[in-house]
Amino acid sequence: MISIQTNYASMIGEQNLNVNNNFQTKTIEALTSGYRINSSGDDPAGLAVANQYAANVSQLTQGIINANSGVSTMQIIDGGMSNISTMLDRMQSLASEAASGTFAGNRATVNSEFQTLQQEINREADNIGLGVNNHSNAGTLSVYIGGGSGTNGLNDSQVQIQNLVQVDSNSLGVGTGVDVLGAMQSTGQGVSPAVGNVAMTGSGVLLKNASQTFAFTGLGSAGTGTVTATVAGGSSGITGAQVLTSLNAQLNPYGIQATTDSNGFLEFENVYSNAFTVTAGAGNALATAGATTSATTGTAGTADALAAVAAINNAITNLGTAQGAVGAGENDLNYAIGLATSQSTNFSSAESQIRDADVATEASNLTKAQVLEQASVAAMAQANSAPQAILKLLQQ
Repeated sequence: MISIQTNYASMIGEQNLNVNNNFQTKTIEALTSGYRINSSGDDPAGLAVANQYAANVSQLTQGIINANSGVSTMQIIDGGMSNISTMLDRMQSLASEAASGTFAGNRATVNSEFQTLQQEINREADNIGLGVNNHSNAGTLSVYIGGGSGTNGLNDSQVQIQNLVQVDSNSLGVGTGVDVLGAMQSTGQGVSPAVGNVAMTGSGVLLKNASQTFAFTGLGSAGTGTVTATVAGGSSGITGAQVLTSLNAQLNPYGIQATTDSNGFLEFENVYSNAFTVTAGAGNALATAGATTSATTGTAGTADALAAVAAINNAITNLGTAQGAVGAGENDLNYAIGLATSQSTNFSSAESQIRDADVATEASNLTKAQVLEQASVAAMAQANSAPQAILKLLQQ
């Protein structure tokens, strides 16, 4: 039927022109964005899966950063432990030197370096988070990497670095009480409670607004040295440990070590064979004024140094175990980085298969869309000119 009112052919051409124009627009959008899915309507189900893959990639990317930070932490700890190992070797040399019965040097000098190394071990242990004052890295470290799934997904997403222990001198067994001074000489060597009549142990405050002096004679390897050691508490007082620190700073150069006996009273230890005398000064703060005690002559001995050698051997073994835990943790993190990198690559590939545009296909589609659009325009022009043929029927 030929009709003037309704141009059905033109309407069909317009409809197909719109379809072809939308097809071309979608194709251009895919080519210019690089994505097959540019809106939720393009592929709702595929978009949900692609978004999950993208989230996994983001998680693993940050997890790899976390793991690399963990490796750096392990390397810092490992470096600190290597330094501590070197110091233990030096302490072993010093203890072995003092453990020889033919040693003719000054054990106080050797012990001074020995104690310095003890303090440096403590400082470095704190620096790497495995000390007394800073043990933030001791125990178990958890590094979140991601990639886990299922009911145990959270645990599977973490690397647990276990058995990280403190490596300060006391934890290694070469701290308090370990020295290379010599054997304690019990007969007349200490200061009796009559002289050291205030217990040094506990948390009590000593020498508040007071001071105490001790006069020593017969010191040094020749037995001719004299010194007066003074301990002042100031307005706040000091602890027993601070009393010992103050006395040892003054007396160690003379071969005298201040310590406490089994009852917690002050006593002194001599590394030389000569006798010495200590006289308590006035004040009655830590000692009875005028009371004295004499040290008997004896051999300094090698007992302390031999004990130190054994303690250092154990410390080296313990440190080796701690280093093994750090090394194992570092290896675990490197393995985890390898897996996370592989997972991230595969998740990215899977997301690409869903989300990314196939450029070759879309380029072919663009050509097809352009041809169809041009054909639609041409056909529509023909459809619009068809009603004019009716004029022929009306001509006379």
